[in-house]
Amino acid sequence: MKKILIMIYEQLKIIYQIGFLSYFKYRIGSKGKKIRIQFDGYNILVRKRTRDLDVAISCFNGEFDIIKHLFPQDYNGIIIDAGGYIGTSTLAIKKIFPNSKVIVVEPSDENMAILKENLAEVPNIRVVHGALVGESKKIIQLKNRGTGEWGFTVVSSPRDNPNSANIQNVRAFRLSDLVSNVEHIGLLKLDIEGGELNLLEHDMESLEKIEVVFAELHNRIAEGCENKYFEFSKKRILVKDRGEKYLSIKR
Repeated sequence: MKKILIMIYEQLKIIYQIGFLSYFKYRIGSKGKKIRIQFDGYNILVRKRTRDLDVAISCFNGEFDIIKHLFPQDYNGIIIDAGGYIGTSTLAIKKIFPNSKVIVVEPSDENMAILKENLAEVPNIRVVHGALVGESKKIIQLKNRGTGEWGFTVVSSPRDNPNSANIQNVRAFRLSDLVSNVEHIGLLKLDIEGGELNLLEHDMESLEKIEVVFAELHNRIAEGCENKYFEFSKKRILVKDRGEKYLSIKR
């Protein structure tokens, strides 16, 4: 009964955010069909009956409040959004730091098509179709853990579904591939479904140069990523945020 009440409450919150008509259009019809919904000043493209709308609402309802005061509002440096999904995290970050240059990285062909449309009119954004990794490799396999579009991973054998189906080969990028030798990454938003373990294991040197790393850790997908992140943060300021999210700030 408690679970049912929670589900009803969550749906009512969505209705409050976007209105009953938009909610009705989103919930009926073929799963995956694209529609546009007005939200927080944006005309966002989402897929019906997927997690797209839930993710969008989360992004625009305080998910990134924790980073608001870490840089001045007119910050014009480089921010990397690794795990861009459909682009709503980038939109939320750009709303906080409108003058920043955001490099958004997303491996999935399906998600990339939506992301490009959602970010088409936003200035100072570079879209990278690929996966962020720590090792020096050109191609990596993207897998479906059974969660759908929002949970694709490059972990070769995810803990929560070791037999995850292969989806596609994607280009692999290290942090140094995304910026020039003279550019500096101020903020890394990291939500790559367990892929953070590979980054932490093989490119700690690049990570240590970044002022702020805001990461969602997926120990349930890649065992050891939490310990590695805590090790990385030993000489930094570590802040626990909601859920699996942690903030690591360079002293």
